[in-house]
Amino acid sequence: MSYPSSYTYETVYILRPGISDADAQNTHQKIDAVIAKFQGNLKHREDTGVKEMAYEIKNERSGKYSTIVYTGKAGVVEEIERHFKISEDVIRFLTVAQSADYDFSKIKQQIAMAEEEQRKNREFKEQKKRERNH
Repeated sequence: MSYPSSYTYETVYILRPGISDADAQNTHQKIDAVIAKFQGNLKHREDTGVKEMAYEIKNERSGKYSTIVYTGKAGVVEEIERHFKISEDVIRFLTVAQSADYDFSKIKQQIAMAEEEQRKNREFKEQKKRERNH
């Protein structure tokens, strides 16, 4: 069985909500340097801003969310996660291995379409309920 020389990963990490833009950028640059060290490539980065969390983590009720999709040789995830563990700014992270042809933009579009469909279904049900009550 042959293994690819490079893997594709998606990592979501949550920074403290009060972190300055400069400190957040510093964290991003450290991660970018790790990816480069492991002959990887940053395919996509998305900062979705501060969002409320479902439960408190490290005394925080919200966090600044970032998602990166990248490639790298074996060990890249362990090194990135090592940086996250020693950083006081990172409060949670999760990495998932993806297929080599993973396209974050497509997935994001599919999610947006599903959310829109859910919204329309909810509105339809509410409209029907109002019609029954009148």
